[in-house]
Amino acid sequence: MTPSEKPERRTRGRPVHSTEQIADMRAHIAACALKLFQQDGYAAISMRRLAQEAGCTAMTLYKYYDNKFDILSALWAEVFGRLFDELGRVAITKSDPEARLHAVALGYVSYWLEHREHYFMVFMSGGVSQADVTGFVSGSETLARFDLLHTCLHAALGGDVSAEGLRLKTELLSCMLNGIAHNLITIGGYPWSAPEELVRQAIDGLLTG
Repeated sequence: MTPSEKPERRTRGRPVHSTEQIADMRAHIAACALKLFQQDGYAAISMRRLAQEAGCTAMTLYKYYDNKFDILSALWAEVFGRLFDELGRVAITKSDPEARLHAVALGYVSYWLEHREHYFMVFMSGGVSQADVTGFVSGSETLARFDLLHTCLHAALGGDVSAEGLRLKTELLSCMLNGIAHNLITIGGYPWSAPEELVRQAIDGLLTG
C-alpha cells in the first residue's frame, strides 16, 4: 500500500470551534449570566449555577471565560458600548457645541434612568473588589469612550481653558452626571427636580465657573 492509499487517520477529541461559534457561546453564557445577576445578584451566583443555567459544565465555562468577574466585565463593556454608541448618535445631531454638550450629558443620565437594571449591575454589584474595578478600567476600551465628554466639554468652553483645567472640569462633569443618575435611581422617596433641569444646572455651572 502506497502512502497515498493509506486510510485517513481520524483526529481524536472535540472539533475545533469556529470564531463565530465561540462568539455565539460567549454571548449565550453572558446572556444567562445577565439574567442570574439581575435576578439574584452577582455575589450570589457561582460558576456551577451559571453552568446549569447555560446548559453546560463548569469546565466548559472556563474555556470561554477566565472567571466569574471576566463575565461581568464583558457585560459592563457591552453596556458602556451601547451607552456611548447612543451618545455618539446624539452628538452628531447638534451643531452648536453647548447644545451638543447638554444633549450628550442628558443622554448619559437618561440612559441609566431608562436602564436601571444596568445601572445596578455596573455600579452596585456586590462582591466586586476595587482591584476588579481597577483592572476593568485600565484593561478595557471603555475608559477611552468617556473621551466624548471631554471633547464635547472642550468645544463648549471654546478651547479657552488649560489642559489641567479641562481635565478637572471633565472629571467634575463625570462625577456630577453619575451623581445625578445615582440619586434619582436610588433615592426614590425624594421629590427631585426633572433630570433635564439638574443636568442644565450642572452644565451651566461648569461653563460659567
